[in-house]
Amino acid sequence: MKTLATMMIAALLTLTTSVFGQTVAIGHATAEVIESVSASASTISSFDLSKDSENVKLGAITVFSGKDITCNVVLKAANLSDASGNAFTIEPTVNNDSNTAVAQANGSQTIQLNGTTNINSNQAAGQYAGSYTVVFAYN
Repeated sequence: MKTLATMMIAALLTLTTSVFGQTVAIGHATAEVIESVSASASTISSFDLSKDSENVKLGAITVFSGKDITCNVVLKAANLSDASGNAFTIEPTVNNDSNTAVAQANGSQTIQLNGTTNINSNQAAGQYAGSYTVVFAYN
């Protein structure tokens, strides 16, 4: 009886100490392939401003992509400064007051850009230089 009890305890210890584990990880990835996009700029990079100028035409950007594709246009202000440290800003805007553009049937879309200047009445005359950013975010 003692031998049977000892064998049962040994068998239980053997069974309880032999534990195996397994972990399974599954990942899922999705991607959407879109047609390539190219852009051609006809922007105005040099113009004269007077102290009472508020609006300027910045030109146009034509984007070529797949037909009926929608994109959002994100514009960031231009900070212009001269050699003496005088500065002002131009806030670029889309001409049609919509920041969403839809490609035509041939895949092209032309976006007209304007700008609103923030010139002080005591702004120093001179040559100013700067840049603005245009981002096309496709949905």
